Amino acid sequence: MEANVLLSSFCHKTHQDRERLKELSRFVEQSLRAEHTRRKDRATEELEGITDESEAMFIAECHAEDIFQVERDFPRVQRYALFVSMMGMLEANIVGLCRVAHRIFCIPKEFNAYSQVVAQGVAYLENKAGINTSRFHSRIEFVRKLNSLRNCIAHAEGSLKNRHDAKVIKEFVKNIPTVELDNQERLVLMEGFVGNTAYETHILLDRLHDALKSESAKISVN
Repeated sequence: MEANVLLSSFCHKTHQDRERLKELSRFVEQSLRAEHTRRKDRATEELEGITDESEAMFIAECHAEDIFQVERDFPRVQRYALFVSMMGMLEANIVGLCRVAHRIFCIPKEFNAYSQVVAQGVAYLENKAGINTSRFHSRIEFVRKLNSLRNCIAHAEGSLKNRHDAKVIKEFVKNIPTVELDNQERLVLMEGFVGNTAYETHILLDRLHDALKSESAKISVN
């Protein structure tokens, strides 16, 4: 009974986290689009009726900077922040699941990791709780590579220059349509990236939850 309660509570929390992130991401993208439209409309209004070419060029240049902010700068900062938060949320949920396993299976050593939390958390669940992750190994690998993107953003502001894992990251993002590299070899996250990757990370959490639930049921039967 306690195992079911703990696992249900964990599952509820992860779904709440997912919905909050989804709503926040939607709000951010809608706000950016609305602000982009507002700034373009304001530029058009100010340029109407101006016949002096030099004055028109000056006004257009002033507005171009404002428009560029909401086309590139603001989305970059917001999507970086959302993605880093999402990965932090994933790690927190992995830690939570390991602690649930610690209680359910009476594992002597509590999970404790300060780096590579996802990889170490999965290993802990495999080795200590006995879950089988072979069926969703590809998702684990996908999340591991997402963590490389997170580290690049958190520690190098998205720049691949002089990073030892630059080649691996480049190969990874080739297959993700919502990520690209600019001419400075800097990661550009496009609209949809956070939502899509959040879905993938939470599928992994669901698979780990189901695997742990299955192992817990064996204890109850015995």
